[in-house]
Amino acid sequence: MNQIILFDVDQTLLNSGGAGSLAMGRAFHQLYGIEDGFRRVEFSGRTDWGILRNAMQQHGLGGSADEDFREEMRRFQETYLRLLEPALREVESGRVMPGVAELLEALAGREGVRLGLGTGNFRPAAFLKLRHFGLDGYLSEGGFGDDAEDRGELIGIAIERVGGGERVDSRSIWVIGDTPLDIAAAQANGARSLGVATGKDSVDELLAAGADVALADLRDTEAVLAALLG
Repeated sequence: MNQIILFDVDQTLLNSGGAGSLAMGRAFHQLYGIEDGFRRVEFSGRTDWGILRNAMQQHGLGGSADEDFREEMRRFQETYLRLLEPALREVESGRVMPGVAELLEALAGREGVRLGLGTGNFRPAAFLKLRHFGLDGYLSEGGFGDDAEDRGELIGIAIERVGGGERVDSRSIWVIGDTPLDIAAAQANGARSLGVATGKDSVDELLAAGADVALADLRDTEAVLAALLG
């Protein structure tokens, strides 16, 4: 095996049209009776673990001990996942990001390359989203927002899982994402990063954050392949 390529989900592979945040808000309301509980919480580039902790801290919920929070996270995750699938069906503006399907098809089965996820989504939520948009056949393992609160840590977990425990040169590992936090997580693991400006951050902002390569989107399959495999 020569390379590992890890993909972020939201705003990199797909745009759920806000279905994820809609379902999270509904779950928070059901559990705690607070509407718009995530109104002052930043989602971009964050893990679901960190997003939930931030919201609960803002509203004085969850207790002070880590085990108390983990129990609340388990309860929240169960409720959120029950609401996510109907939210994905309800929202009509979701879409696969430009060039993603073509890139995954071009990479699938390529000798020496293993594909995986490095996403802040809870694992089941990531696969609900991928399945809804027809991308689940390409990606089956990785690091997720219920593995770690810190994105750098979950990328390390993803590398271990996708690599099957084999030693891989860190410079042969790519993280593809749309935020500076994706880039920082790659750097924390000695990996390279491809920033894609399909989220809030521009090509220039992603390069300034340290991306090895930054593109407006992934639609130029040959250019992306040249960057990753060249």
